[in-house]
Amino acid sequence: MKWQIIALIAGFVLLAIILKWLFFGGRKPSRYPYQRRSLLFSPDDRVFFRALQNAVGTEYEIFGKISVCDIIAPNKAASGMAAKNAFKPLEGRHFDFILCEKTSLSVACAVQLLDKTGQTRIEDEDPLIEICANLGLPLVNFPVMPEYSADNIRDNLRKALEREPLLLVETGGRKEPRISNLSDMNF
Repeated sequence: MKWQIIALIAGFVLLAIILKWLFFGGRKPSRYPYQRRSLLFSPDDRVFFRALQNAVGTEYEIFGKISVCDIIAPNKAASGMAAKNAFKPLEGRHFDFILCEKTSLSVACAVQLLDKTGQTRIEDEDPLIEICANLGLPLVNFPVMPEYSADNIRDNLRKALEREPLLLVETGGRKEPRISNLSDMNF
């Protein structure tokens, strides 16, 4: 009888060890409710990333999954509450890809891949489009496709990155005086 109780206890202990190993894979259970993602980009993002690399070559550095708030900052003149309200529509948003100048790493262009939810957002007038336009940050949208043409990507980026020349128009308004002789000035 004693040996049956000992065998039953040993069986429960063995069962507990096996269950722990099955559920936790031999790892110590985590006290945090997180898990590590093994891949940064989704399959659609990876296909576009490779095409984007081919399109820009060595001209730009490519960064992925950058928070909008890392690129767009509140106006220094905005009060705390005004700035907070202005950023509400941008909370949790990210740019799929950012192109930066090779030497200075200054932001040259933002790129978004549009799946069905992205297409809906554009149709509903995404505030990010207007914000980027007002800040002079080119935002180029590409639909998610099974494959991409590097030439097509390059052409779309080139169009977005072209800077229109600044035209100065003479208004006939106030004209600044010119000083032709410094000896005529009284100090």
